[in-house]
Amino acid sequence: MLKNVAESSYGTSLWNCYWSLLDGDGKSRWDDAKLTESGVVEAQKANQAWKQQIKNGVPMPQSFYSSPLSRAAATLVITWKDITLNKKDYPTPIIKEKLRETLGIHTCDRRATKCEIARMFPEFTFEKGFAEGLDPFWDPSHREPSDAKSLRLKAALDEIFTSDDSTYLTISAHSGTITSILQVIGHRKFSIQTGGMIPVVIKVEFSKEVEKPTTVSPSEAAPRCTVDPTPAAEL
Repeated sequence: MLKNVAESSYGTSLWNCYWSLLDGDGKSRWDDAKLTESGVVEAQKANQAWKQQIKNGVPMPQSFYSSPLSRAAATLVITWKDITLNKKDYPTPIIKEKLRETLGIHTCDRRATKCEIARMFPEFTFEKGFAEGLDPFWDPSHREPSDAKSLRLKAALDEIFTSDDSTYLTISAHSGTITSILQVIGHRKFSIQTGGMIPVVIKVEFSKEVEKPTTVSPSEAAPRCTVDPTPAAEL
C-alpha cells in the first residue's frame, strides 16, 4: 500500500514522527492508504490460491467481513470478485468497524466516511450502527496501545460469534489486526506476509459470566523528530 512506500522512502523514524501525521507529501496521498500495484498483485495471488483450495475441497466461507479501511475492502473485492461477488446467491460482505488497524495519529489508518466507502465499494453492506460522517474513532493526537487493540478485536469477535451462526467465515483485515486476533484466540505467534492468509479453527463457547473490567496501557503520542524531516521531501 502507499503507506508502506512512503515509510520506505522517508525511513521509519521520520515516518513515525512526522510524515505519518500528514495526509500526503504533495506527490502522493496515504490517508486511508490505498493498495499499490504490488498490493493488487498480492490480492490476485490470494484469489488464485482460493480457487485452487476450492478445487481441493476447502469449504466456502458463508460470511465475509472487512475492515472499513479501503485497502482491506479492495483486497476482499479482488480476492472474491469472480468467485462469490459475481453470484447472487452468496452473502454480501459486511464492513465492520472494529476490524480495522491500530487507531490514531497515522492518517493511513483513518477511514473514509460511510458515504465514501459505499461509493467506492457498492458490493458491501455495513454492520448495524456504523457511524456516518468523519471517522469517530481516529484521534490525531493519540495512538491506540496494543493491549487496547486486542480488547477491541476480542469485542469484534464476540459480536460476530453472537450474531452470526455461520460455520465458515472470512475476515479481510490488516497484519496488526490479524496479529491481535491470533493473540486473543490463543494461537501461536505467526507473522503473516502482505496479502497472506491463515486458516484458524475456533471453538466458540458461550458463558453467562460477566467479564471483569480490564485496564489498558495509556495511549501514546507521536514521537519527537530528532532531525528535521522536511528536507527528506526533496529526495
